[in-house]
Amino acid sequence: MLTTGVAVDKATLDFDRVFSYIVPDIFASEIRPGSIVLVPFGRGDKLRIGIVLTVEEKENVSKLKSVVDVKNEDSTITPYALSLIKHLKETTFCTWYEAVKTVIPYGALYKIDGQFLSKQLVRHLKTFYSANTEMDKSLLKTQKQKAVYDFLLTGWYDAKQTADATQTTKAVLDNLVRSGAVITKQQDRGTKAYAHIEKCRDEVQLSHQQQKVYNDVLSINDGKTHLLYGVTSSGKSMVFIKLIQHTLAQGGSAMVLVPEISLTPQMIRLLKEYFGDTVSVIHSRLSHTERLLQYNRALNGQSRVVVGTRSAVFTPLNNLQLIIVDEEHEKSFKSETAPRYSAIRVAQYIARQTGAKLLLASATPSIESFYLANNGYYHLHTMPHRYAGMPLPQVEIIDMSVQAMTGDTGHVSKVVLRYLAENIVDGKQSIILINRRGYQTVGVCKECHHSIKCDDCSVNLVKHKKQNKLMCHYCGKTYPVTEICPECGGEISYSGFGTQHIEEYIQQAIPTARILRMDADSTNQADSHEEMLEAFGKKEYDILIGTQMVAKGLDFEDVNMVCVLGIDTMLGHPGYNSNEQAFNLITQVIGRAGRHSRGAKAVIQTYDSYNPVINLAARQDYAAFYNSEIAYRKLNTYPPFCTMVTVAFTHTNEATAAKDSRAFLNIIKKEVENHSIPLVVLGPVPFDVAMVSKNYRWRLSIKCRNNPAFRQFLNKAIEIYLKDKQNKSSIYVNINPLQE
Repeated sequence: MLTTGVAVDKATLDFDRVFSYIVPDIFASEIRPGSIVLVPFGRGDKLRIGIVLTVEEKENVSKLKSVVDVKNEDSTITPYALSLIKHLKETTFCTWYEAVKTVIPYGALYKIDGQFLSKQLVRHLKTFYSANTEMDKSLLKTQKQKAVYDFLLTGWYDAKQTADATQTTKAVLDNLVRSGAVITKQQDRGTKAYAHIEKCRDEVQLSHQQQKVYNDVLSINDGKTHLLYGVTSSGKSMVFIKLIQHTLAQGGSAMVLVPEISLTPQMIRLLKEYFGDTVSVIHSRLSHTERLLQYNRALNGQSRVVVGTRSAVFTPLNNLQLIIVDEEHEKSFKSETAPRYSAIRVAQYIARQTGAKLLLASATPSIESFYLANNGYYHLHTMPHRYAGMPLPQVEIIDMSVQAMTGDTGHVSKVVLRYLAENIVDGKQSIILINRRGYQTVGVCKECHHSIKCDDCSVNLVKHKKQNKLMCHYCGKTYPVTEICPECGGEISYSGFGTQHIEEYIQQAIPTARILRMDADSTNQADSHEEMLEAFGKKEYDILIGTQMVAKGLDFEDVNMVCVLGIDTMLGHPGYNSNEQAFNLITQVIGRAGRHSRGAKAVIQTYDSYNPVINLAARQDYAAFYNSEIAYRKLNTYPPFCTMVTVAFTHTNEATAAKDSRAFLNIIKKEVENHSIPLVVLGPVPFDVAMVSKNYRWRLSIKCRNNPAFRQFLNKAIEIYLKDKQNKSSIYVNINPLQE
């Protein structure tokens, strides 16, 4: 009898295995690995969606249930996608369907409709507008019509973009369409934000150091990963463009991964100007429909270049020959929700499977990547000079302790305020990095020193002045601002500072300054990143204040000063990689200044002016920092000298989470004797933030080699844990977590 092995949706970790089902004759010719099926599951035979992993003949099938429906159309999971799903399942300890929903867009899957499967989404189109250049402008009757017409002469835009840019209503646009002054076209929603950017560039002129990297990458074909270490503003992007041009000329396709959506708009514009409509864009803020459209464009061969954030790595490009990971050191390439994958590790798997070249690039390579390059596991390419010979900014470290002794106690020093004002007078722009959003970060009672915390998480609430709310930055819960201590009735004093507070402080000090704030609060609307960066690029603002989304990858001609505030909190953060993250952030934001002109400056405010991390970053001395950091990690056996694995336990009762973590430790101790696996186990201990969303969190930390033998060992330990019904806590595994 023909049977199939199925991974079922909504299966918890303890039930997440491959279940066998009979394939009725009516479906025998349709079913294959990757098919989406509807199957009865559990005691009540409730219908569940599943994916077919195996198809085989079996004899003893009397106890097996039968498949109810099969879908085997264009959205069926391809062998390529199925291999990625299996890879995620094996390497991240997720469930089968957590992997499926990561690799396959929501719209490509199905929903249950009675006894059948039906599509989730339908295809959507959007209208874009442009000026009819054959129109006689004298026929335009009003100033508003003229404004809209002139704006649409510059390209294709949707109705909202047109109305916002010209301060008019859609009625004006509709009248122009009826009169024939404006023409329209229908376009996939998936390309709406960049529909007006047309192919307009071909030639790429490389410098000597750029040409050398380009030639070297193309000449090496041994399958190893390439690492490009180039200082900020050395021109790495143009090397990418030249490599993509070569790839397309060979009939291949290319993928460009960037960290965080804030980096995407400028990279998208560059790629669109060179490669036009062959570019697809994929990031986390796309709607389900938009992501499906981009996914299908790649699957059908319409897209030959994909640019996007972490999830774009799963895009099914035809004949993939080149993968570029820009700012490869960035932590946002690592997912901290299931499946907890690294986009770089997935890209390396894809490169091995497809034969594509993989190029990692950064001005501050991760310690792990640079170690592998220095020891021959990667090919190292360097670009030590800024493009066109531009010097790095002059960096000044301001000791806030010394400033306080002179009476300068503000969150932004008088020196920085003077520099900002002078920069505005000179017609230049400034970027200020403060890696905390909100207004004030701590509320403490003056009498009993009770701090205002989230009821559901063990973290302080942050005051957001504009919303007049206290907000938890872990679970998102909000509270009214209170001035009275709930413990003793004393007065609550709010202190600390975030982006909102710095914006207000500078605006009061420099009333004429045009300030743009860019953080998670101000960029929560669709396309807001693109619009903000475009406005700053047009010099509609003098100062850009933001969290780390303003620190990396941005290139503005008139930015001649950057300032780093509040970096001390990062340096004091627990975790073996906190110094690396602080060094990278400082180095990257300094590199935003003086990319097109001389005389740029950067200022770092700190209470720890002798800190070696700050001073090495100020000197942009990556080599010295790497040598110091790699010695520390070797001494303490941290990555790259091991893999750090967190096994986490969560429960609404703290004692239960603690008990279950100790039970798992005992399982590991017994199993390690049977498997002879070299490892070191630390803990169990509570997480630094012990409670999130009313769930207490305990963890074991394991130093190990992340190879198939270890993963088999850990899977066995998890299986034993889940079989013991006395263990009530949820369990998950995180490989090389961002914070240990």
